[in-house]
Amino acid sequence: MKIILPVLIAVVAPVAFSTTGCHKSGGSAERPKTVEEATSQLRALLPNASPAVQSNFFNGVNYDIHYHNYAAASDQLQQIASDPGLNAQQKQAVADLDDLLKQAMQTPPAQ
Repeated sequence: MKIILPVLIAVVAPVAFSTTGCHKSGGSAERPKTVEEATSQLRALLPNASPAVQSNFFNGVNYDIHYHNYAAASDQLQQIASDPGLNAQQKQAVADLDDLLKQAMQTPPAQ
């Protein structure tokens, strides 16, 4: 019994804390700080988006970001932003990513 309790605590505690401490509250979601974070957030919000939006994201935005072609990615984001089927959260994620892309275009690449 003396060995089982510490082992049980060591296994259960991390799982319990990992599922309770990281949830964001409703309207106060933190804005992404990098292009990669913003891309990931937008990707997570698009599973129910229209096929055209998903195609523009995966074949345009995501591809162009991967190859650091931020101007083309921004152009594709404008097409996504104009889709009338986007909800407010998706529109905000598009705007956040576009802002970060514009910042990235103004920053010289690291060598």
